[in-house]
Amino acid sequence: MVGHLPALYRDAIGLLRRSSGALGPLFWVNFGFAHRRLFYVGADALDVLRMPEVVMDYTPNLKAIVGRSTAAHDGGLHRHMRSAINLSLSPQSFVKGASAAIASVISARLETWFEQKSIAIHPAMRELSLELIFRVCGVPTADLAAWSRAYRELLLGVYPIPGRLPGLPAYRSHRAREWIDERLRTLLALAREGAGAGGTLVEMLSNARDEEGEPLSDQEIIDNIRAMLLAGHETTASLLAWIVIFLSQAELRNAVYEEHAAAPEAPAPTSFRDTQRFPVSSAIFREVLRMYAPGWFIFRTVTEAITLHGRRIPRGTPLAISPTYLGYDPSLFPDPDRFDLSRWKDRSTSPGHLDLAPFGAGPHFCAGFNIAYIEAVQFQSAFVRALRRAGLVPRLQGPSPKQVYFPLGHPTPSTRLAFHPG
Repeated sequence: MVGHLPALYRDAIGLLRRSSGALGPLFWVNFGFAHRRLFYVGADALDVLRMPEVVMDYTPNLKAIVGRSTAAHDGGLHRHMRSAINLSLSPQSFVKGASAAIASVISARLETWFEQKSIAIHPAMRELSLELIFRVCGVPTADLAAWSRAYRELLLGVYPIPGRLPGLPAYRSHRAREWIDERLRTLLALAREGAGAGGTLVEMLSNARDEEGEPLSDQEIIDNIRAMLLAGHETTASLLAWIVIFLSQAELRNAVYEEHAAAPEAPAPTSFRDTQRFPVSSAIFREVLRMYAPGWFIFRTVTEAITLHGRRIPRGTPLAISPTYLGYDPSLFPDPDRFDLSRWKDRSTSPGHLDLAPFGAGPHFCAGFNIAYIEAVQFQSAFVRALRRAGLVPRLQGPSPKQVYFPLGHPTPSTRLAFHPG
């Protein structure tokens, strides 16, 4: 009944690595409740995401989360929505405008954490990242605690447990989606009437047009904003939590401080190009991403027969790719279990498709890559500088944190960080 689900929850990448070692790069994984997927973990797995014969495929429980968004569709519908979103949001201006909001939110949160003396790392990063994405997107932040609860409930829909009886994951996820959508409809209605705040994501999407001049429907706007807010804070929360865990090491923390202190004219980046001036901070982000990518699987289905690893994969086969697994492939990253910044620090080129595997590939490559990169580098700068000013040293409490893989990858929620004078 539950298949590999318990093993996937505890150690998904370990299960994939053991399976690959025993069976090769093609093997079936049972997600439980009669849901099986053929995983392909070959070194060229990202190429599968670019094949026209392989399309997006969400199970019903996941479709209920992403709805009619770009994440759930291919072909003409995907191009319609993606082009409207891309044309309405200039990456340069949007990211640059977001950077000021990011800096102010991080600064305020750091003061609160220091006053508390200790924090539960992942819950604290979830609250921070939710406020960050709300400020970046222009969504009111008056009721963040309720939004945070709703999104945690929404994510329960990841579990493939059938039935919608009260208390079951699908029931709770559906109820949370209705709560979220009701508030997004209110924001959209205000934008349509011209009564909302100008320049927000909701307002921009309400006026967005695709390449043919067609607008987005209200449901398309709501579904895409819901998905953006979810992806924009849950994934960032996990990455920032692991960054904090590694910055509890004095050597890394000092290296980050020194490189940011050496650039007083621009202590925090406001564009993707700016991040390249901070090789240590960038390397920490990229190495954390390699080892602890939050979205460790991508689902697809085969519409026409293809060949993988010399095997014919028939039409209708449910496929799965694991970007995180690629980060542990020793043929791609030698000694993959070691946290090693030298993999990235000495590189003079921009990240390639393999380096960015956790953000996907092909037409569904994550549009939030630049924001995530800038947030991570800005956060590191603010964190180490604030610690120095306050004369505090961060120390992990409890056992060594481990990655938990559902609903999305994140460090053990009980992992805490204490701030001591030093």
